[in-house]
Amino acid sequence: MTPALKALGLSFLTLMAAPVMSTAQDAPSLNGTTLPQYAAPEGGLVAEIQSRGKIVNGIEAQNPPFEYVDNGEIVGFDIEVTNLFAESLGVEAEFIDTAWSGVIPSLYTDKFDMIWSAMTITEPRKEAVSFSKPYASDKVEFIVQAGNTEITSLEDLNGKVLGTQLNSAAEFQAQQLIEEHDLDIELKSFDSFQGAYLDLRNGNVDAVTSTQLNNRVLFEANPGVYEVAIGLPIYNFVGVAIRKQDSDLLEAVNTFLDAKIASGELAALQEKWFGYAMDLPGE
Repeated sequence: MTPALKALGLSFLTLMAAPVMSTAQDAPSLNGTTLPQYAAPEGGLVAEIQSRGKIVNGIEAQNPPFEYVDNGEIVGFDIEVTNLFAESLGVEAEFIDTAWSGVIPSLYTDKFDMIWSAMTITEPRKEAVSFSKPYASDKVEFIVQAGNTEITSLEDLNGKVLGTQLNSAAEFQAQQLIEEHDLDIELKSFDSFQGAYLDLRNGNVDAVTSTQLNNRVLFEANPGVYEVAIGLPIYNFVGVAIRKQDSDLLEAVNTFLDAKIASGELAALQEKWFGYAMDLPGE
């Protein structure tokens, strides 16, 4: 752990994640709530996917450049990589745009096969799903209205309203920060980050938890409206979320990612969509 992380007391936010292999005997839960029962296909999920000819991916298409809607079409880094994975299985990819707050329960009701949608790997989510190895990374930032000079540190958030997205990694991190630093912050959670950004613009919240990549897109679309107030030395690693019972799909995704990392193709796609190759653990 770096000295900066030790000083902030943020060891819990080092979101490195080795894939978690599980069996059908596990009882997956999210934030203490047991998820709907799911039984893997008798011959394995990968075989079923190949038999039906498509893999179904649950996403929230509001997170450019990972996934977003452009001229009525869902596009982005995750979309392109998912399509390549589907191709490796000899099938097509279908994308279901869904509310982020219910995306993991929807996975367990079999609305889709996986969540390949920039999901940050966190300890609570590891209780619910198995994560692939990280395939992308981001950094935590807090943003304010442009020109706001009152908030430059975590302590400056005392007595303030902080916006975030419901059931997001940002919400989890904010809750932990408030507890660890004994901060007097009102946390206001929205169904999407877009709602949090709008409330910040309208002055209904004082700051919003966000990430470096989200902010690049937000600032480009809204020049002079927002600015970064606090940058934290925290890497958020993202992985593919897979039901704990579907270990065959987890293995297939990790094998695919290993190949794309080794060939340099994943880094090239990161350059295409983000402008740089990302730091990943083990590289």
